[in-house]
Amino acid sequence: QAANVQTGNVPSPRTALQLQDAVSQVVTIARPSVVAVTRTASPQGANPGAAGGLMYLSPYSDGRNPVGSGVIVDSRGYVVTTFQTIGKAKQVRVTLFSGTRNEYDADVVAVDPKTDLGLLKIRSNEIFPAAILANSDMVKVGDIVFAIGSPFGFSRTVTMGIVSSNRHKININGIRYPDMIQTDAAINEGNDGGPLINIRGEVIGINMACFMPDNHFAGIGFAIPVGDVIDFVDANI
Repeated sequence: QAANVQTGNVPSPRTALQLQDAVSQVVTIARPSVVAVTRTASPQGANPGAAGGLMYLSPYSDGRNPVGSGVIVDSRGYVVTTFQTIGKAKQVRVTLFSGTRNEYDADVVAVDPKTDLGLLKIRSNEIFPAAILANSDMVKVGDIVFAIGSPFGFSRTVTMGIVSSNRHKININGIRYPDMIQTDAAINEGNDGGPLINIRGEVIGINMACFMPDNHFAGIGFAIPVGDVIDFVDANI
């Protein structure tokens, strides 16, 4: 009796290698615009453990200065991050991981607690590598995405996942965020303010919260949609 063998289309090694090459190219394009954001002032904002496991991503601290993430959105040195990352600071340090000079002082240009966004300006007249902001209408559930940041102080770490849900409503400490992007890409302390990018290397969101019951990552993270980011940047530059 013949065996009942299930057959189907299996991705060829060549297809897998093409995907791997594409992912590598995307990361290579996007990483230079991602920065670490270091402040010395105490944070202002929510208790990270609030809302039954739904929490803001907080800057990572090893007992010294808290470190979060950000992304350059304008070649003149404007950096988008989160309000939680900046806290009460008026000035922060921004670390780039390309070029000859790494650390720069940066001024806080604007913050918006309602969207959890913050805008910095690097104190330099240099031209910086700026990220490309995506069309927010093109973000779909199932899209492959990458989170880049400094989780636990490990700079420019890349994790991969998909868009799990679009326009997801969340509430943290009484603040309602109506149109969040949900992802299963791993994001942790220090990822706050870093970009969520698509397979084309474009920013589709800014990582800001995750669901961590019992302080364990549950594969549920949230990013501020790029449409809100564009509105915030346009209003403050």
